[in-house]
Amino acid sequence: MRGSMSRRRFATGVALAPLVLSGPARAEAQATGDWLHTQTPSFALYGRIGEKALVELARDLEDFAGLLRALHGVDDQADVRPLPIYVTPRQIDLRRVQPDLKANVSGFYNASIGDIFAIITVESGAERGRQVLFHEYTHHFMKQHAPAAYASWLVEGYAEYFMTARFKPDVVELGVTSPRIAWLRGAVWSPFDEILGRRALTGRRSDITAFYAQSWLLTHYMMSDPQRLARLTRYAEAVAKGGDPVALMPEAAGVPFDDLERVLKRYMAALPGRRLPRPPATALPLTVTRLPASADDLLLENQRLKMGVPSAERPEALAMIRQRAARYPGDRLAEMTLARAENDFGDRAKAQALLKHRIEADPRDVEALQTLGWSCMLQANAERARAPALLNEARDWFGKGFAVDPNNPLLLYDYAISRRGEPGYPNDNAVNVLLRAQQLAPQVARFRLAAADALMRRDRFDEAAALVEPVFNDPHAGPQAAEAKQRFEEAIARRRPAQAVEEGDKEAPER
Repeated sequence: MRGSMSRRRFATGVALAPLVLSGPARAEAQATGDWLHTQTPSFALYGRIGEKALVELARDLEDFAGLLRALHGVDDQADVRPLPIYVTPRQIDLRRVQPDLKANVSGFYNASIGDIFAIITVESGAERGRQVLFHEYTHHFMKQHAPAAYASWLVEGYAEYFMTARFKPDVVELGVTSPRIAWLRGAVWSPFDEILGRRALTGRRSDITAFYAQSWLLTHYMMSDPQRLARLTRYAEAVAKGGDPVALMPEAAGVPFDDLERVLKRYMAALPGRRLPRPPATALPLTVTRLPASADDLLLENQRLKMGVPSAERPEALAMIRQRAARYPGDRLAEMTLARAENDFGDRAKAQALLKHRIEADPRDVEALQTLGWSCMLQANAERARAPALLNEARDWFGKGFAVDPNNPLLLYDYAISRRGEPGYPNDNAVNVLLRAQQLAPQVARFRLAAADALMRRDRFDEAAALVEPVFNDPHAGPQAAEAKQRFEEAIARRRPAQAVEEGDKEAPER
């Protein structure tokens, strides 16, 4: 997804049991908006749907997160931030966040500098909405806990496999059925060398549908048998190290290419799903709050700003946000949304005044502190004569944010890149700060690329290559996939031979 365009220009220029939630405890508030909010350990949900539906979705999502943790042996959630999820009743609401979204899309996941979040519509039904969220959260989970340069088909096939999870009173069903079966039974399949060799989700709609459906079925087949699963693991590791995802498949599947489609069609007729015992429930109090009326007008627009608004759309977006924010004087969401828009493509002085007003109202408002620091960085980029003083001011605001939230990845990233251009950049501290940012939010490609750049400046080429590997096979990485591939190849070309490193050789790196 698109990151903030102004950020991009600046950067280049200068086994646990699932939780089952108890019934909601309704928090009284004077707000009158339609949006509701509830929080679980893994998710921050915002929904313009009924309270009961929101609570049920929160329960299912927390169960699903627990399932993934149990199956992948993840028991350390200390640094993992709840994933914000926005649930809307209409598909058209998705376009308030991404205006160019295709009409048939039911939701999407964004991991950019501005924010990591997911948004779905339940217009096609609650079950379809759950499936979309399960799919997108699988991507989020794997990037957090098991990042690697997986083959693109496996990235999507894995998410499609887990999106079929269904929670029953005593069992969890996986892969028992899928909406992809109807397509697979009625369409002409694409050759598997095309499916396995794809690096991005481009082309005709029919090609993309084939990619998802056939990737799901192949993943299901490989994961249904312990021996095949072991071979799939070895296959994934070999591809991550640069192996050919097409050439390696016959050995992994144990089936010649010419027979793979026939074998999978026969397998699909039986489709042996998995039924796992559902772990004991853990009761958790859940509070539902109603957001202010300003959320009806600006909550989704605020998310659009975090993703970045193309230049041609900025005048209209700014005028709309100014008009709507004026309806809610003193409201935090309205003022923060307006400040973000003014800062990125409007009146920056007005943005800074709004942000300082928010900080006076709440000195612990980390978002306002971070945004004000970022605003000073943009101002420094425009006013070169005052740049040193403005960058120092930016770091002062970031420091106030650190005091409240020392593990905020965006604060860490902004602080580190504010040091670019200084003599000796990056010093040890800057490198460590960037590494910490990507460790906290490994889903954000820009954090990985910035950390890899810093490592390469310090001749730590193997570490840099490992950081960017998960990006260049990611079918959703967009233009950053090509940048990651280029940086990976440069790191590999410049790394020093292992023997020379061991001997402490001080000569220049070989190409």
